[in-house]
Amino acid sequence: MVTRLFILLLLCTAFQPDELQTGIAYFNARAAAVSGLQSDGGNIGKALKIFETELALNRNVEKAGFYYLEALNYKGRFVVINVADKKAIFNTAIKKGNELIRRYPSSAAIRFSLITSIGLLAEINGVLKSAENGVLQQMLTHSQALIKTDSMYHYCAGWKVLGILNYKTPSIPLVLSWPDKEEAKRLLRKSLKYFPADLSNNFYYAEALMENGEKSEARVYFQLVLKFPSRKELLLEDEYLKAEAKKHLAELN
Repeated sequence: MVTRLFILLLLCTAFQPDELQTGIAYFNARAAAVSGLQSDGGNIGKALKIFETELALNRNVEKAGFYYLEALNYKGRFVVINVADKKAIFNTAIKKGNELIRRYPSSAAIRFSLITSIGLLAEINGVLKSAENGVLQQMLTHSQALIKTDSMYHYCAGWKVLGILNYKTPSIPLVLSWPDKEEAKRLLRKSLKYFPADLSNNFYYAEALMENGEKSEARVYFQLVLKFPSRKELLLEDEYLKAEAKKHLAELN
């Protein structure tokens, strides 16, 4: 009887749902209910609770940490509307991301998510303030580290971010001297070489061309962004790029 009970307990344990996988499933279903570029917060909220629990229990920390950062970034971009709330979410992500990258310095996934959090907050605060506060320098440093760790990660994200920094950041004497729009194009061409059908690679290369006054070529790449289908796993992220591409095309016409 005791042996049977022990076997039953083992079977029950073996078939208990993996909480982390449940959280990932909720995260993957984050765009199940959307209106335009606004997402319902139900699934992402459930995912965040699970990832927070995993981290509090020091369980599956690297993977749960990555998804926690990704979920925060998504919530800040597509769920909350209030700017103060967005800032609070991105600051939370940056704080946790810095903790995680110190613990897992070779994790391309965590470093990319941290770069994303820093960049999203910088967009809200503005380029000049971010430059003066050293935020853009942080993004530069993390992007270079990401390239060393895994230059192919997330469609060549390291090169892509470096390219974006070079064309979006103004050269500011005594503060920032490295931004270079020609270098931006070179870096983004590298991303396109390996992932020519990635929407973001095409979009940011088009922006770099536009910043350099190459309007005709920029138009071609913005049109490509509109032709490529939005990916199910990156639905709102791709739809956002398509909406921005339409705005740029209207400016170029």
